[in-house]
Amino acid sequence: MRKTHNFAQMQIDEILHVGDTVVDATIKAGDGTRYLASRVGDGGHVLAFSDQKKEIDDMASSLFLSGLTARVEPIEKSFTNIPEYLSPTELVSVFLFQVDQLTDPNQLKQTIQQIQLYLRTLGVIVLDGHHQNPAMQEVLSMAKKLPANAYEVRYFYDALTDEAALILQRN
Repeated sequence: MRKTHNFAQMQIDEILHVGDTVVDATIKAGDGTRYLASRVGDGGHVLAFSDQKKEIDDMASSLFLSGLTARVEPIEKSFTNIPEYLSPTELVSVFLFQVDQLTDPNQLKQTIQQIQLYLRTLGVIVLDGHHQNPAMQEVLSMAKKLPANAYEVRYFYDALTDEAALILQRN
């Protein structure tokens, strides 16, 4: 059986184009950043956020070894600062959040409400985490209230591992 983040990556692969701008909102181990950088091509741009210097440094090393450094702009700030780095003239294809127990539910919800303005048509906001995580549940509750004519909401959940992926796609 595929992990829920594999389903999320398949959804990302369906809409992502070479040259797109994408955001890794929570670098963590850097695997999401590397994945996105490998998909956007030389003309693409990945904004990668973390307020942890170690995560930035680890990601930078991984990108260097993969030859993807030029595609990524590391930003040593929390995901709550994402709107400050966006422009309405350059819409984003993918926002990727790796949600864990340290993720503040209210900050995550507020940030997602703000970044929706910068999501291109058919673009996605992806949350990868665990079903029981309060931040995941907060955004899932918000997502259920989105207008069906503006967004498609998909939720992948593995009952055995508690892994979950929430995908909000703008119509």
